[in-house]
Amino acid sequence: MASEGEQQREQTFTEAILGKETLSAKWMTRWLALPFSTRVVVATAGFAALLFLPYLGAVGLWDCWETHYGEVARMMIVRRDYVYPYWEGSWFFSKPPLTMWMQALGMQVAGTLRSEGALGLFTEWGMRVPFALLSITAVALLSLAVARVVSRRAGLATGFILATMPLYFLLTRQTVTDTPFVTTFICAMACALIGQLDETTKHRAAWWYGFYFFAGLSTLAKGLLGVGLPAVILVLYAALSVIPWDGASVDAHLKWLMKRGFRKDVREGRQPMPVLWGQMYRMHLGTGILVFLAVAAPWYVTMSLFESVDDEGKLFWYRFFVHDHLNRLTAGVHTTTPGGTFIYFIEQGGFAIFPWVALLPGAFAVVARLKLRSEKKADHLAIIAVLWVAFSFWLLASSATKFHHYVFPVLPGMAILLALFADRLWEEGISAHAVSLIFGLVLFILVGKDLSENPKNFTDLFVYNYDRPYPQDLVSKPIAFFASRPLWTGDLVTLVLLAFGVYLSFDAFAPRPKARVSPGARAVALLLLLLGVATLGAVASQAQVSATALMGLALVGVAAFLGWQSTRPGTEGRASLQTLAGLLAVVGVALAARGFDKPVAEDSLLKALSEPVNIKSSLGFTFAVAGAMAVVAALLRARVMLFGTFWALAAGVALWFNWSHWVDLSHHWTQRDLFWRYYAQRKADEPIVAYMMNWRGETLYSRNTVEQYRSSDANTRMRNLAARPGREWVLVEHNRLNLLRNAVGADKVVTPIDRDINNKFVLVTVD
Repeated sequence: MASEGEQQREQTFTEAILGKETLSAKWMTRWLALPFSTRVVVATAGFAALLFLPYLGAVGLWDCWETHYGEVARMMIVRRDYVYPYWEGSWFFSKPPLTMWMQALGMQVAGTLRSEGALGLFTEWGMRVPFALLSITAVALLSLAVARVVSRRAGLATGFILATMPLYFLLTRQTVTDTPFVTTFICAMACALIGQLDETTKHRAAWWYGFYFFAGLSTLAKGLLGVGLPAVILVLYAALSVIPWDGASVDAHLKWLMKRGFRKDVREGRQPMPVLWGQMYRMHLGTGILVFLAVAAPWYVTMSLFESVDDEGKLFWYRFFVHDHLNRLTAGVHTTTPGGTFIYFIEQGGFAIFPWVALLPGAFAVVARLKLRSEKKADHLAIIAVLWVAFSFWLLASSATKFHHYVFPVLPGMAILLALFADRLWEEGISAHAVSLIFGLVLFILVGKDLSENPKNFTDLFVYNYDRPYPQDLVSKPIAFFASRPLWTGDLVTLVLLAFGVYLSFDAFAPRPKARVSPGARAVALLLLLLGVATLGAVASQAQVSATALMGLALVGVAAFLGWQSTRPGTEGRASLQTLAGLLAVVGVALAARGFDKPVAEDSLLKALSEPVNIKSSLGFTFAVAGAMAVVAALLRARVMLFGTFWALAAGVALWFNWSHWVDLSHHWTQRDLFWRYYAQRKADEPIVAYMMNWRGETLYSRNTVEQYRSSDANTRMRNLAARPGREWVLVEHNRLNLLRNAVGADKVVTPIDRDINNKFVLVTVD
């Protein structure tokens, strides 16, 4: 393992990982010849696309938010009215239109409504792609901003960290209002960062107009928060780090306002422009506000003049600005977690950014030393990120209405701070930040333990009802990896031992020129390799060979190697090597004798290795191995190993969740699969009823033709429907299936259709 001193000769993290030979290849030379900005954008956007785009349309829309907004979007197409949102039989005033416009665009492209019956096959793909593309754009733009102000490494780290934060990639796959709100907010702030801090830009005005444009889109996505958050953050930054508050500055500002001659002197260059007015000019504030209003104002003005009311009798301006803004903030509106304290988002934030929670203490330590009026542009960017995190967290933690995903706007600012610390850690080395890494390890262990023991915490980050039944079988049943048996603990142990052994063997047995390798280092590499071979033999034999005996033979083999090394000329510490070889030989012989002497069925080590693995245990194992590797890397002061461990862990978890686990979970949160079966098996005169449920999906996937039986007379209506000749179709929650049977009467047969496909809902026929 190369020491930190040796690694100092590596110029970049990329060179340390790929090696100089790879960087000198023709294809890499062409890549490096591309403009700096192009490389940053393509690299971060490509990685984000790899995470976000696959399997977007593999599953249906999740209840209840995706389907609720999706039905509003469908009605926009049906009614050919994209201005006045409509839900079921009334106006829909609680959300602005950008989310529904994006959904409607996707529906039109995917051909959702071109045929009768079930929605088009590519409906979900079409609806989710615009959200994913906007999220990819946000990652790339924020990375570009940090790269241009700080460094390429910091910019790439920002994009990678943000894209692999669980809450970010999970909400990217949701067609809900929070996704376009936060992604356009990120784009706006990225444009502002470049416009304000990048002294090399030749298009400062364009970047600032981009800020106002994206702020307008963010307002169309979420309302006043879309413009309020970036505006307050920038105002606080200007007040703390830009505007001088001395008497001379105040006097200069007043003179500019009141004295024509002073303004003339400023125009002709005899007097400097007062800082505040100069900042407003730099931002193109006047024309920028016009750009913002051109994007955001028309829809809000139109709706505020609209005289119709929604299903609760509220006009748009009252429902949207008072009920869904002011009351949501102060009184608590439609919350499933009333009374949450300030620690609410601390806990959810830890889950939302895992595994990057390990870098939090270091990020806080770095920003704690910032000077508000530093001359370094990188420090100004860090101050903006601090204000981004602090104000967003304060506002959302103060809100009376709380959902887990409300911590979402905090994540981009946090990603910048974490990336800045990662950049500093690479430059200054592990020793300079040892204390921060120790505290980070504690956070990593605590949060990782909670997530591995209860993976539902991941899902709760972006769902509506946290009491909804979770498909525990997905995370507790053994993983079916082989045809003859499930995945065993021994398979994972073997993989880790062999991987470490091979990795260390390259340095131990094929060292770099002039590098000296001790016999101890070679013995460790050989030990890991032989232990891996031993566990491989145990599991490959279908647990028919003693693992203890094979482990003993591995130790004997290492003892023989050490003994041989001690006899070679020029070997230092021969006595120590011979003593260690003797101890290993004794232990190895004892283990081998014990393993071969006792029946295989009594081998406790073999029993542990042949224990089936599920998602819970595999997550715990993965987090434990990654934590152990990080500790070893820190002790060895090996930056490449430390960074590589965390990068691999974050990317691996993100890929697994996006490409596999999210797909498996989705079948239990969507009604699409049930409606596919209904439309495939129904007859022309067989309608469908939703019995005592209101999860929105039944409205969208039936094209608002489902009959809703959820009032006090639901049982009476159900009994009357069942009394009609023929077969009826009913959607019902699993825990209300017996209520349905009682409602239709004992003379009727209630038959579930594919009962286990969804753990919340079940489709039944009544004959």
